Amino acid sequence: MRTGQLRHGGPINLHKLVAGEAGLTLVELLAGLGISAFVLAFVGTAVFQFYKVTVWGNDRMLLAANLQTAQLWLGRDAVQANSFVPGTSPVYGMLSIPTSGSPIQIQYSYDSAAQTLVRTDALGSQIVARDIANESDVSFSPSGQQLDVSLTSTRGSLTETSDLSFALRVP
Repeated sequence: MRTGQLRHGGPINLHKLVAGEAGLTLVELLAGLGISAFVLAFVGTAVFQFYKVTVWGNDRMLLAANLQTAQLWLGRDAVQANSFVPGTSPVYGMLSIPTSGSPIQIQYSYDSAAQTLVRTDALGSQIVARDIANESDVSFSPSGQQLDVSLTSTRGSLTETSDLSFALRVP
């Protein structure tokens, strides 16, 4: 038998020390697994919730930004225009802005490939709103010198609608 010295000076039997350590009991193993499972479930739920809330929040902000951008473009054009002429699919219609020469024509239409509301004038086209799932998600309703516009933007399972009303310029 091999023996050694403890730090405090007493002899120990190393063979008995090693032979007495048989490992974990079943109760210790189950307790350790239970605690580990609880911690992993808690951390997993927190990570999942963080991811879902972040995606939901980002989608919500994108929808709001889409509608706000469309409102800015439509508001800018409508207050300068003196008339709105409805169009045929996929063109919603045309605003006419009077100038000293020939009037400026601004057309609003739907691009089904990109699912966007597009504004086109003599200088070119720009996207006014994204995530417009269907052509029917945008409607222009002129009534005298008032133009009502309804926009619905959809991203995933979230949908945001904005009903806008603009007074056209008196001719």
